[in-house]
Order: sequence, then C-alpha cells, then structure tokens
Amino acid sequence: MNRFVALCLLVGFVFGVTLALDVYQRKIEHPGKETIIFASMWAPGEPTQIGYDKLFRQFEAEFPQYRVEPRYDGRYVLPAIRPRLLTGSDIPDILNTDFVSLKIIVEEGYADTLDAVLQGTPHPDDSSKKLAGAYLPKILERCRYEAQDGGKYEGGTYLAPTGVWSDFIFYNRVHYEALGLPIPRTWTQLVDNCTKLKAAGYVPFAADKDDYSEFWPGLMMNRALPQETLKQTILTGKPRFDADPRYRAVFQGIRDLHRPGWYMEGWRGSPWPAAQRRWAKGEATHMICGTYLIKEILEYKPDAEVFRAGCFPVPPIDTIRDGGAPLPRGDATGVTAAIAGHALLKGGRCREGAVKLLGFLARRESAAVIAEYGKEIPPVIGTEFPKELKDIREDFAKAERIFDTGYYVYAPKWAKFVWKDLWISFFLNESPDQSGYLTVDEFLKTLQEKTEAYVAAGGEAGIR
Repeated sequence: MNRFVALCLLVGFVFGVTLALDVYQRKIEHPGKETIIFASMWAPGEPTQIGYDKLFRQFEAEFPQYRVEPRYDGRYVLPAIRPRLLTGSDIPDILNTDFVSLKIIVEEGYADTLDAVLQGTPHPDDSSKKLAGAYLPKILERCRYEAQDGGKYEGGTYLAPTGVWSDFIFYNRVHYEALGLPIPRTWTQLVDNCTKLKAAGYVPFAADKDDYSEFWPGLMMNRALPQETLKQTILTGKPRFDADPRYRAVFQGIRDLHRPGWYMEGWRGSPWPAAQRRWAKGEATHMICGTYLIKEILEYKPDAEVFRAGCFPVPPIDTIRDGGAPLPRGDATGVTAAIAGHALLKGGRCREGAVKLLGFLARRESAAVIAEYGKEIPPVIGTEFPKELKDIREDFAKAERIFDTGYYVYAPKWAKFVWKDLWISFFLNESPDQSGYLTVDEFLKTLQEKTEAYVAAGGEAGIR
C-alpha cells in the first residue's frame, strides 16, 4: 500500500469518526418531556440571552411536557448548525437569527414557510385573532422572501420577528435640558440646536472616523428624494448628482455640520468604540447610530448626572426647489429596519412544541422581556418600548415606509468602487487645509463622472 492510499484511508477514518461523534455527541435526554432545540444568534452572557432563558423557564412552567434546549452559538450560529442540516441529524427546531443571515438557509431549502402557522395559530393575547395579527404589519411584511425561478423554496414568510434595530440620531438629554432645546424636526432646527450647544461649551457630535457615517447620506437622501430616483441616478446617471438640487441640498447639509469644534477632538483618528464611550461620559451631545447602541453603552454604566440617552429621527432637509416649484421628496416619516426573529427548520423533531413556543414568544409580555433585555424595538403590537427608546415609539409607529436596504444591495460594486472612498474623503476632510478636501460641488461632480464611467462600462456587470 503506497503512502497516498494510506493517507486517504486515514483521512476517511478521521472524517468518519468526526461525523459519528458529531451525530451522537448531543444525545438529548429529558425523561418524560419533549425537547425543543433552539439555536440562537446570541452568545452566553449577552443581555438578550439572559432574557431568553427567563422566558424559557416560564414556558416550561406553563407547558411542562416540553423542555427547551437552547444553544447559544452567537454570531456563528449558521456555521454551527450547517453540519446538522447536511447530515440530517440533531436539527434545531427553531433558528433564532436575523432576516439577512436567514436568506441562505431559505434559499437552500432548509426552512419552512410560516404562513400556515401565522394564519392557523391563535393570537397569544386575543383568541379572536390569529398569530399574524400579533405583529406590526409593516414589519411582518418585510419578513417575506420572494420565490426565485428555479429556486429550492416557495415564496412566503420565513421569519417571525422578535426585535428590530433602526437608525436614529441619539442625544444626551442632560445637555438638551440644560439649554431647553426642542427635539429638531427639520434640518434647520438641528443646525440651530448645534449652534447653541457649541456656544454653551458642548461638543455637538461624537464619531469614530467614518464608522456609521453612511447613516447620514443614506437617511438624508431617502428623505430628500424618492428611493427610486436615487436608484435611477446610480444605474443610468440621470438625474445627475451634480445637477439635481436635492443631492446638493443633502451634501451641503452634511457639510454644514462640519464646523470648527462641532465634532469631538481627535474623531478622525478615533477607533471604535471610543466615540460611544466618550459620548456616554457626556463629552458630546449627538451620535448617529443604530438602536443597538443603547445595549452597547450599558456596560459603561453612565452617570445619570452627566448622561441620559434619548433619540430622534434624522430630520429632513427643508423644502428644496428647482426654480419656483418644490421637487418631489422622499418619505420624511420612513425608517430603516434590521429584523431578528425565529425560523422553523425542516427536520426538527418537535414541530408542535416549536409552534407553541413561537406563539408564547409572541405574547406582549414575552416581547416586552426581549425588548427590555435586548434594548430592541418590539415588533409585537402593544408592547412597551425600552425606556431609552420611548422617544421614537410614535415616530416608528407612524412611519409610512420601511426603507429598502439600498445601493449596497442593488449596486454593490458601485458602492464599493465608485462611492465608498469618495464619500469617506468628503466626510473626513472637513476643512480646505486638509489633503483630500472636496467642496460639495467638487464631490458631486466627481461622483457623477465616476457614475457615468460605471454606467458606460456596463454597470454591475462591467466590473469584474
């Protein structure tokens, strides 16, 4: 037997042993109970994980025939369950992940649609309704995947939402209350607040280099012009970035925030998460971020005498005109939404128990626990927001639209090769004496030229 054959046999033997151990190492034994396996994106010790454990004990007390076995694999939950899906062994009943990450599981045909469950299971708090009625309609609608030609799955809802992260401007209530400042509802009001803050000795903004900086143009352009218009500009070059006054108004608005002393000292070289630490110490008033920021700053144990968090939507630019007539605007009430939730996997051993657990977790009382521990926006109707996010409850509820993910989805190569470096240079270099500084007009002209070259080369297909 030559060495190559021996090596192949050895590799095969090791693989077989590893597979056998993988199949049998998680033998589940809960005598007299049916086990529900719950694979989660949260890691041990995270606040949301603690909240889930509390709910599982409550569920087991109410349904003593079941035992929930949670597996907290953290952000590696998909790689952790993939061997189970491939071998068909020890498959979790419920996968707890986010909508974007779930996509690959749905596309590969490993998840079951929830439509029958949502329409056939009673509402956990109102027996006259169905489970689907427990959720905010606009959030549940975003949990659908449309079928693809030749795909392995049918179109439908695959995620029962449990938490939402959205993007807002966060502020220090202590500073606002000290000066009696109102919550700004227009861009002019925001700039006015910042002017007063700076005059009183407060730094208006905290930031780490360009981290989270994309929230500014993303949200502001969605408010200044329809999303479809921006998409048309990127994919066809028209209307032009350097000719449509709505684009100029957005980027002039951003540049207006970059006045001397308006960003915390050293922000251009600041590594994450220094800015949120300094913000929570009261060193700056505002910080743009996702709502997950609230959970992240809890570990800093802020002093309530110098810092109390609040938040408000990014205000829209004031009326933009082309000559005498106002131009069509985007949605001034729209919000972003990254959604986490629960999916049912094919091949789970306890489907009936899993469906009961989904209903239990959709109770207002259960949703409030997840929201409070995780500091997330609850997608269940009638659930209290965490106290740190109550400012935005009304704005979130009245939002007419949840913004699409945007150009990083429909034009990822444009975003990477045309937009990214140019935007970072514009955002970081705020003064003419800095290398790489661009005026608003120079930025828009260069962006238009690069976009036209991208279109002429065949758009996304032209970049290899």
